[in-house]
This record gives sequence, C-alpha cells and structure tokens, in this order.
Amino acid sequence: MDSFIVNLLSESGSRYLKVSLDIELSSNRLASEMDTKRSVVRDIIIRTLSSKTFEEVSTLKGKERLKDEIVARLNEVLADGHVRNIFFTDFVVQ
Repeated sequence: MDSFIVNLLSESGSRYLKVSLDIELSSNRLASEMDTKRSVVRDIIIRTLSSKTFEEVSTLKGKERLKDEIVARLNEVLADGHVRNIFFTDFVVQ
C-alpha cells in the first residue's frame, strides 16, 4: 500500500506519523475485494492511525496493539476472506 501520513492526537497538534505497511491476506481471491474496497481500507487505516497519541505508538506493545486494531477493523468489512497480519515496513513519528 501507499504510505500514510497522519496527524497524531496531541494537544499541540504537532505530532505526525508516517507509516508504510504490507497486508497479509488469507487467500488470493481476497486481493480483488481489497482492490474494490481500496478507499474503505485506506479510510479505516487513516482513521485508526490518527486516533492514536505519540505515547500509544511509541512502544513495541503499542505498535502491536495498533496492528491488531487495524486487522480487526479491516476484517469487519471483508467478505471473501480475512487479513491475517499487517507488517509495518516504514514507521516514523515526528
């Protein structure tokens, strides 16, 4: 997927998160559904990322919780299979 750049929740509004990720699918036929629902998938990921604070994403446990939350939310909208895992390939907080 393309990179995501979002504002993190913060009182000053000055924290940013840049994330690139790969999504592991349960089957090949799910790939076509993911393409069809690309806008929905991107929206879910953006809303999930931007709902976090710096403190929530700065630890290893926080990143794992974030991955689990994204997987769960994506699986709510998929019909032809499920997302097995998400792999962060780029993760930068500023």
